[in-house]
Amino acid sequence: MNFFRQLARLFSGGGGGGNRYLTVYVMSRRCQEPISGQIDLFNEVSAAEEGDYAFYTRKVLHTTGERRCFDQVEVNLYFDQNKKLAHYEVAGGSWLTEAEYEAALARFNADEADDEPPTPTP
Repeated sequence: MNFFRQLARLFSGGGGGGNRYLTVYVMSRRCQEPISGQIDLFNEVSAAEEGDYAFYTRKVLHTTGERRCFDQVEVNLYFDQNKKLAHYEVAGGSWLTEAEYEAALARFNADEADDEPPTPTP
């Protein structure tokens, strides 16, 4: 019976735990919009063919286009043998920590509220 539980968990995606996804935060240089994305460490990383790193992935993150500004930021991530982030490269933007992302997102949303026309009152 234990075999069938393990088999079901394998196909249902269970057993991944909290270490399956890595969230990355960047700021678009052109649009000045903060962007977040997730890397699936089980499916989106490949063995690195060269260099000092064990794994590699490339991710392209897109802005929302809410302010009629469309851009993309390319992130190259390099991992050690335990799939811990060891090095990153960002093209078209800059790397943000989670705290920097939250602050930038608050500023971005506050600026958006300033751009909206006032709602008429009856």
